[in-house]
Amino acid sequence: MRRDRILRRPALFLLLSSFALAAFATGQASYTTGSEPGPESASTPEQPAYVPAGNFQPVTIEQLEQALAARHSKRDKEVAQRLGNLQLTERLSMARLERLKAGLPGEKSRLALVALADASAFLDLPAKETLPNAAPDFAIQRQIFSRAAAFALSSISRMPNFFATESITRFQDMKVSSGANAAISFPDQGFFVMDKRSASVTYREGREVMEAAVGKKHRSNEPSTSGLTTWGVFGQLLDVAMRNILHGKVTWDHWEQGPAGPLAVFRYAVPEDKSDYVVQYCCFQSGWGEMRAFRAIPGYHGEIALDPESGAVLRLVLKTELQQALPMKRSDELVEYGPVEIGGRTYICPLKSISITKVKALASHRGALDAGGKDKPGTSTINETGTVNELAVTAINDVVFENYHLFRGEVRILSEDSSEREEKAPAPVPASAPETAPKR
Repeated sequence: MRRDRILRRPALFLLLSSFALAAFATGQASYTTGSEPGPESASTPEQPAYVPAGNFQPVTIEQLEQALAARHSKRDKEVAQRLGNLQLTERLSMARLERLKAGLPGEKSRLALVALADASAFLDLPAKETLPNAAPDFAIQRQIFSRAAAFALSSISRMPNFFATESITRFQDMKVSSGANAAISFPDQGFFVMDKRSASVTYREGREVMEAAVGKKHRSNEPSTSGLTTWGVFGQLLDVAMRNILHGKVTWDHWEQGPAGPLAVFRYAVPEDKSDYVVQYCCFQSGWGEMRAFRAIPGYHGEIALDPESGAVLRLVLKTELQQALPMKRSDELVEYGPVEIGGRTYICPLKSISITKVKALASHRGALDAGGKDKPGTSTINETGTVNELAVTAINDVVFENYHLFRGEVRILSEDSSEREEKAPAPVPASAPETAPKR
């Protein structure tokens, strides 16, 4: 058995290399270094991840640091309000975010900064934070990506059984409730915190099992199960994405500084007919007033940051290409990975994930909307048919993974004459977390 595994490794590497070559060959013809792939134009510039409705001030990372320094002695609430009126034009890295959080006066301002940083997560880094190193030649690029493919496609089999803590903070840019005499109200600034909670997640034999979340709810009328259903963060998502990318288009983008050295960053695009990435959301309100779940398998594009020596994936970005006629307008996901010690050994595991959704909100009963009066700009009003104008609600899920520990199941002998042993198993995987996309 061991010899068979050793003999299969060179064959696997050659197969991955051939897929990587095909992806790069197609990718070179599709778009150039530094551009964002897309269905319309290869040279379309990257747009802000979130454009809020209102008078928000766009700022660079440097301007944000200056604004925080000027309010160093201000109260927590005042700093939070100022941050809520800003919009970043560049991505705030995890390392820089942690440094800025350490200098803030309290929890409100720290949460406001997290929301601001998360909204920028799908933008480009400031130009001065990318490394000026020359791009590697085409053969080296293929070699780096082949290592990454081998890393990603074997990530599930490499991982031990473990459990970890998942801490979730949900933000939203407007408060929405529906039904008779319900109201839609608009906050005076940026994103607000919907709720915070934590849960224990167990990873066992390649499956993720989520226990019930605990934590104080900030909005009692908002079900904890609403919003985007994320899945496969501990391995399956990376596996699915890499298999899709190898059948898509890949190109070199830039070098950037990672925690332990330079990272090689590639751009990729996966067309809809090659995609297995499942988007699930609960729930949106149809024109008839009923609540419906959303599910799609769209094309997507994004970037992937790699350790050039080991092939370890340290950041994965997925930006979906949803049709405009759908009730969900946006569903993007990002996962940051890093070294974690589990049972005395070091593994590359998720450290943080960010997802951003934009979904229509619609109330369909006459008198169901009170948005503060017709004189307020940007509010919706009841039309002649008794329905209300459609709104788009943007939400952010910020998830931090920590407290990794080796999972050791209890073993029970069933009978003296039976060689079968049964490990005490956790609860089954929730049906809302798809294992793979269905055949189409």
